[in-house]
Amino acid sequence: MIEPSTFVALNRFGLGARPGDVAAMGGNPHGWVLDQIAHGQADPVPGVGDTPGRLHMVDAFFKAKQEADKLDAARQAALDGTGKPVVPPVVGKPKPGILDQPPGKVLDADSARRIDQMVATDWPVSERLAAFWANHFSVTNLRGEIAVSALPYENEAIRPNVFGTFHDMLCATAVHPAMTYYLDAASSVGPDSVWGAKHKRAVNENFAREVMELHTLGVNGGYTQADVQQLALVLTGVGLDRAAGESAFYYDRHEPGDRVLLGHRLPADGDQMRAAFDILANHPATVRHICRKLAVHFCGDMPPPGVVKRLADAWRQSGGALPAVYRALVAAPEAWVARPLKYRSPQDFVLAAGRAFGLRGRGRPLLEEMKQLGQMPYGAPAPTGWPDQDSVWLDPGGAVGRVSSARRIASLAGPDVDAAGVLPQVVYATANSVTFDVVLAEPNPRNAAALVLASPEFQRR
Repeated sequence: MIEPSTFVALNRFGLGARPGDVAAMGGNPHGWVLDQIAHGQADPVPGVGDTPGRLHMVDAFFKAKQEADKLDAARQAALDGTGKPVVPPVVGKPKPGILDQPPGKVLDADSARRIDQMVATDWPVSERLAAFWANHFSVTNLRGEIAVSALPYENEAIRPNVFGTFHDMLCATAVHPAMTYYLDAASSVGPDSVWGAKHKRAVNENFAREVMELHTLGVNGGYTQADVQQLALVLTGVGLDRAAGESAFYYDRHEPGDRVLLGHRLPADGDQMRAAFDILANHPATVRHICRKLAVHFCGDMPPPGVVKRLADAWRQSGGALPAVYRALVAAPEAWVARPLKYRSPQDFVLAAGRAFGLRGRGRPLLEEMKQLGQMPYGAPAPTGWPDQDSVWLDPGGAVGRVSSARRIASLAGPDVDAAGVLPQVVYATANSVTFDVVLAEPNPRNAAALVLASPEFQRR
């Protein structure tokens, strides 16, 4: 049976054990997690284009689709009363731009690549942290532009900053085109700006509210409606240069004048937005909010206040350097409690199952399992991201779905899968657990593998 600290290292800090991972750890789980953090990078998912290229592609796709639809409409209009065309039919349709498939299919392909990386990676702690931050700064596929830029957003704004500072990640995510599309930042115009006065446009507070409520200070972060309004005016001018496929700042749309945010005066100069992010990133409410979210993810839904305080102390002492916060988390006894603390989300469950049976290159079917279980990548129902509380995922319908999913994933492992050999590495069971007896008594290897994945112990980390 797996040692408790080894289980915690591989499952709570990592994404689940692969065959051989327990032996490779060398009996030093704390050291293994610290080595993972010292690696200091979250690799970009390969095979994914950059955001400017993707946005150009989606523009070309929709333009070509529009032309093809016009040709079809013209052909239909040319039919006479007999139903026979009086003009030659259009042979085929124009190729839909540079994209060879609709944006939603591009997102599926990207998500499958992401799953492949997370299942095969030697650096699962980095991957867990990248997923945590991508969910914190969540974008949801609401339109084609977001679909094609969601994973580039993660590659460009999240992963390079996982081992940097929170401030830099906040700045990178806030102005990325995917976030700009998602929170409609470009629709916010200063009413007294040159462009706003001419076109009678007004400020949109949605972007500012989400940055304060979700990304930084938290719901009870001590800000007022006046602070939301002031930040909204600071953020006017953020927009998109469609020709370049990049975010841009339009000074003629920016509200002129000084602002006052959380008691700090922000002069009317070119650094006003960055100064606002400096205030938000280092505010005590932000530190508490983010440190508590980390503690919930690694220490359970109701983390002891002491661990949140120690994470916050590490944040302040390091100036917001995230590796210092991670090391404080590894040093916290609350993160190493022997019993499993969290019910696995569908994403966690599928990734751990894929790693348990070495399902490299099976991103597509594993993506379908995530969809079936209700957690499509980049599909969170709100800007809050996917919930990180057991009660959301722990329901009878979800449990039945996991049994079915366990059978399908086990079938991917092949007819000769060694469930008995895998079982001690992936399940932390108490002495009175019947899971080992049930699995070892099953003569069919695939059925035995399904029993491992469907076991109560495998559902928790």
